[in-house]
Amino acid sequence: MVVEDDDWEPGPALDEDEAGSAPGPAAAGSGAGEQEAPKPVYTDLETWLRKHLAQVIRRRFGGSLTWCSQWYRHAEAVSRLNAMWQEWEKAVVEGTMSNWWLYHCDPQLAVLMSKDAGPFMACKPGEHRQLDPLPLAESDPLLWLSSAFSDPAQDRQPSSPAGGPPPAPVVSAG
Repeated sequence: MVVEDDDWEPGPALDEDEAGSAPGPAAAGSGAGEQEAPKPVYTDLETWLRKHLAQVIRRRFGGSLTWCSQWYRHAEAVSRLNAMWQEWEKAVVEGTMSNWWLYHCDPQLAVLMSKDAGPFMACKPGEHRQLDPLPLAESDPLLWLSSAFSDPAQDRQPSSPAGGPPPAPVVSAG
């Protein structure tokens, strides 16, 4: 059911909680070269999610979209939402909110809310269902010793500038 909201008017860019702690330039009296780190608008993920994201994002579920009200029980969702929140805080400071929407929010929400492939795919907005973790077979420990998994910097020997043999290793007498 869609609720018509003809009386909707856009609110201020930042709500009371956001405006009260919105980061600004460093204080003029701070020490030479020292800048005070901006204070985050929200102190934790859940506060940001409840007071900001859940108030801004409005979707009709069904079709290809779903959500889980127990989002905190999905490790992938917590990780993605935390990344979104951290980037949102950074975008507030840098004034790059458009980039946040395009490169962080939209792609993350597309995955989170995907009924076909997201972490909430087995859930409905009011019903949590846990998915099994990715199946993993035990790997052969010798696999990790092959050159494909080694650090190329450790495999290189120094060569002489003239193309001759590499210099002899330095051995200290001790």
